[in-house]
Amino acid sequence: MDTIKKIGKALMKSKTKLVMITFIVIFCVATIYAAAANSYTITLDIDGEVTRVTTMRQTADEILSQAGVTINENDILDLSEFSEGTDSTIKLYKGYSIKVSDNGGEAVSYIGNGSVGLALLENGIKLQDGDELNCSVNDRLFEGMEITIKRAFPVQIMADGETVTVYLASGTVSDALDKAVITVDDDDIISKSLDTALEKDLLIKITRISFVERVDTVEIPYKTTTKKDASMYTDQSKVEVKGVKGQQTITYNEKFIDGELVESTAVNTVVDKAPVDEVKIVGTKKRAAAVSGITLANGKRTVSRLTPPASLELDANYVPVSYKKKIVGTASAYSGGGRTATGKAVMPGYIAVNPRQIPYHTKMWIVSNDGKYIYGYASAEDTGGFTKWTGNRATLCDLYFPTDAQTRAFGRRSVTIYIL
Repeated sequence: MDTIKKIGKALMKSKTKLVMITFIVIFCVATIYAAAANSYTITLDIDGEVTRVTTMRQTADEILSQAGVTINENDILDLSEFSEGTDSTIKLYKGYSIKVSDNGGEAVSYIGNGSVGLALLENGIKLQDGDELNCSVNDRLFEGMEITIKRAFPVQIMADGETVTVYLASGTVSDALDKAVITVDDDDIISKSLDTALEKDLLIKITRISFVERVDTVEIPYKTTTKKDASMYTDQSKVEVKGVKGQQTITYNEKFIDGELVESTAVNTVVDKAPVDEVKIVGTKKRAAAVSGITLANGKRTVSRLTPPASLELDANYVPVSYKKKIVGTASAYSGGGRTATGKAVMPGYIAVNPRQIPYHTKMWIVSNDGKYIYGYASAEDTGGFTKWTGNRATLCDLYFPTDAQTRAFGRRSVTIYIL
């Protein structure tokens, strides 16, 4: 009976201990759960090195203390992304003692935080386009860091009618062209070689050279050959074969310097149509007509070189005894060469008329009314320029003279024309 009572008491003690253990476990789990429910994660960014801290603390100082981070005098604490009690970020930029040598000057000590670029900006050191550093502006600072700045200088480039200025601290002509985004073709001329080292105020001049192909179609003139014919007079000629112009295509290679044509070279010629040479027949037979005018009585000579017919009889005043018609008016003198409207070679005696008034080939005798000129026997073979004069009525004819001096001496005079 006593044994049974002992067993019963032992069982009662075991149940009480189990209940206590269970209670403790539940309490611990609840506490852990409550703690987990009230904690959050803070991202610590210290000079770009990121760590994460799980905490229930509220202030930044408490969280940094929990993480074992000490803030020194020159450090910069950035709480712009931090919010108490929520997942957020705390940034810390450590302060470092650095030295900066600006464009060859003596190194100066500064305190900087974060990156090289931020440290220079904080200390009032501005970087210009083309400046060079011995490091990157994004590099993180470290204690005792030495930063060297090489300042850019201007380099001028003349091309395509414009002058461009670029800034570089070092490099070659090739680097300057790359920065200015100026391309150079193989034919272009550069005042400096591409590997020339840059220096302050260097002037680089680019002369553009270009070649253009041009195709042109041009005429080929024909040549004229002559054949002599003894059966024709010297003042006669005719065309046996009419000349015809040809055609050819010429290809040119043209050189331009800065847009201006300086050279054009024919590199290929193709004859599309050959020319046909003209063949002209000219007479060699001389006429029997006088060539120095006609001598009259008393030694007077006519201007005309035409020989009058034997039937022509003159009175003492050198006026035809017999004629069909007499016309009085003004005559103009002219000289030169060429052919008449009727196809004859001009000569004294062949005169120009208005064919409506005096028909071609009309034979006549002409004298000046002042008695100074006996033009003599003449034939109407040409058209006078006076026929185109507006309102002209007085001019009867143009008289041909052998020389310019004789033409000027005669000028314009009143004449009498006797139609034979």
